[in-house]
Amino acid sequence: MTDAAPVVDLLRSSRRKHLIATACLLLFAATVVGILVRGMTVDPNKVPSALLGKPALNFSVDWLQGKDLIGGAPTTMTLDAFRGKPLILNFWASWCGSCREEAAFFEAFWQKHKQTGLMMVGIAIQDTPEEAMKFARHFGKTYILGLDSSGKASIDYGVYGVPETFFIDRSGVIRHKEAGPVDENMLSKYLALIE
Repeated sequence: MTDAAPVVDLLRSSRRKHLIATACLLLFAATVVGILVRGMTVDPNKVPSALLGKPALNFSVDWLQGKDLIGGAPTTMTLDAFRGKPLILNFWASWCGSCREEAAFFEAFWQKHKQTGLMMVGIAIQDTPEEAMKFARHFGKTYILGLDSSGKASIDYGVYGVPETFFIDRSGVIRHKEAGPVDENMLSKYLALIE
């Protein structure tokens, strides 16, 4: 019987180590599951922009259409042409499916608000002038359009995917950024921030 005591102690010690290891593994697994569940509830389109509340950055892009909507338009489109007016600035592309979803909303919103002094500008990125204009004609876009042929404007604005829309107030401050397609309700909601 005296020989059995060390074996019993060894079994108890082994069992205790096994329970501790199992508890650690379960705790680790629960942490990983918690992180994954949290990650799945975060909307990747709601990444806050570092530009919010700051003056909008000037840009210089090629004109596609709309020079006639601002008198004395320069050879390239710049933010300076829209100073003093509320501005909805939309980055888009002809190859973008979500841009197709929102195209009719932008045009309808422009038609409804263009007499109020609101400026709407769409800047095509990673696109050709021909494809961008084909898209614009297909969706009946009549507001101001430009082409970021160098990619500098989209980089400066931190655009990581299209569509992305910036709402800029009369003093040139970015009040909201929406990543992903917008609809009429969203346009109306965020227009209130920039009027």
